[in-house]
Amino acid sequence: MTKTTQARNDRAGAHPDDLFRLFVESSLTGVYLIQDNLFRYVNRAFAEIFGWEVGEIVDKLGPMELTAPEDRDLVAENIRERVEGEIPELRYSFRGLRKDGKRLHIEVLGSSVNHMNRPAIIGTLIDNTEKVTAAERYRRFFDEDIAAHYITAPDGAILECNDTFARLFGFASKAEILGTNAESLFPMPRERERFIERIKEGRRIERHEAEYVRRDGKRVYVVENAVGEFDLAGNLTSIRGYLVDETKERRLEGQLYQSQKLETLGTLVGGIAHDFNNILGVIVGHVGLMENKRSSDPEKFSRSLEAVGKAANRGANMVRQLLTFARKVEVMTESVRIGDIIEEVAGLLKEAFPEKIAFSVTVEPGIPSILADQNQLYQVFLNLCVNARDAMPAGGTISMNASVVRRSFLNGRFKEVDSEEYVLVKVSDEGVGMDKETASHVFEPFFTTKKQGQGTGLGLAVVYGIVKAHSGFIDVESEKDKGTTFSLYFPIPPEAIEAPAAAPEESENVMGRGETILVVEDERPLREFAETALRDNGYEVLSAAGGAGGVEIYGRRGADIDLVLVDMGLPGMTGSEVLAALRKLNPQVKVIATSGYLEPEVKTEIFAAGAVDFLAKPYHVIELLGKINKALRPEGR
Repeated sequence: MTKTTQARNDRAGAHPDDLFRLFVESSLTGVYLIQDNLFRYVNRAFAEIFGWEVGEIVDKLGPMELTAPEDRDLVAENIRERVEGEIPELRYSFRGLRKDGKRLHIEVLGSSVNHMNRPAIIGTLIDNTEKVTAAERYRRFFDEDIAAHYITAPDGAILECNDTFARLFGFASKAEILGTNAESLFPMPRERERFIERIKEGRRIERHEAEYVRRDGKRVYVVENAVGEFDLAGNLTSIRGYLVDETKERRLEGQLYQSQKLETLGTLVGGIAHDFNNILGVIVGHVGLMENKRSSDPEKFSRSLEAVGKAANRGANMVRQLLTFARKVEVMTESVRIGDIIEEVAGLLKEAFPEKIAFSVTVEPGIPSILADQNQLYQVFLNLCVNARDAMPAGGTISMNASVVRRSFLNGRFKEVDSEEYVLVKVSDEGVGMDKETASHVFEPFFTTKKQGQGTGLGLAVVYGIVKAHSGFIDVESEKDKGTTFSLYFPIPPEAIEAPAAAPEESENVMGRGETILVVEDERPLREFAETALRDNGYEVLSAAGGAGGVEIYGRRGADIDLVLVDMGLPGMTGSEVLAALRKLNPQVKVIATSGYLEPEVKTEIFAAGAVDFLAKPYHVIELLGKINKALRPEGR
């Protein structure tokens, strides 16, 4: 020490040894000196950690008295290694023992020294009891919590989890699942990729409803919270989160939903019965008028005929609506320009709606084509426009606008947003509007704001189902007496697609050339209709009321028969069985299958079995002739 420094310390009245002692005595870290297996010095912090007074420890207690029995061998060995100089310095942890018998978690640092020419150990220690206890509580919580906790690497490797997580996915313990790749738990690899993308974008996912796959292939439904861990460069290093199993709740909800559907079946049946009775009333009534006016008033006869046709089409559309609601209709996607569709719908409805209903259509230039089922999109916009009309009994304007929005516009508003761009179509009215409670139910099946008997409550449920089937989103904004706006979002494919050129019009020359058609149909009116339509248009006709009869006729007259029209819903020998029997008689037989409804997979099987086409009931004469003409003359000859 320099004279200047010594003088300064002397003037301050503090000797360096005094300063060192003051520092040690006031330290919050325990300081000790062990020699001859006794504590020769401890500071106040050391004594307080173990619940003793300093004077009760120094020269009276040794390390073993302050160590829990289960760790005394550990501490004794560490002291021996320090005293003998084998390991001069070491940091370790042990379980200490307070004066009152409570266990402590102590972290100690000790070094070998020579004190008064004899070996000793000097060091410090810290009481980690609260930290270790908290960690143990967390570990116990992590391991025993009913939620399924996990930590995964960005590549999907499961780094840590609790037994609940393992059991959720069908593993006996976490030891079995650790190291497994989380990608195997997702229904599709792309879903894991989307999950990682969402973590990277938002750094966390909250209340995410997800579907995963167990080890045995069964599905589990969870609510998930996850947080991404990132390094200083912003790279994702791990994901930690937890899942709450809601599989049982989902099943119970499904059972409850089925129960509610049964409870509301009366409402559905009532609405359908009302509409079908109206349709039948139109048909029956006009048939009576036609009988009376056929010769006396040709104009009224023609109007009645037109009314019967419209009523029948309305009934067919209602059936299609029910099938769409039940998800029993195939989505036949093709490249479509959504702006063209809404303009066409608006143009069609201008003629059909009252004059007090006006239309305003705005289509942003350059909207890309999307992949969609054009017929289902027509149904969506027709349903929304009919609702808008009904909401404006005094008249008003229906606005239909189409534009393009970016992914960021939808983030936070909808789950599973995975396309970069979407076509947004808004359908707005100036009508009576709805309060928030009513608006929250509009997409539910059987829910309707119309009076009893005026609607089935399926319209908006069908709209919702179609939009979801196209991987789109829909929401509604409404205010009482201020109108309603439905916003529909349809994904734009990442690669540009071209809308198909307009198909050339089919030739009107669908008359037969004397070919023989075998009609197999059990419904007598439909069979007679087909016979008359075909004979009137140049075909020879054979018919059978059942499958066995049809096969018998083909067995006798097969060489003369050019095509067979077979109903798939025949009693006894089904249409599929008739098709198989005909193919055995003649592998080249041309068969057109017809039915009021077929499951999409059944239709696929029928084509695979050899049917050349399918004709959906009810069908118009032109449809029947067109299908037969195409089958007999595929090249338009």
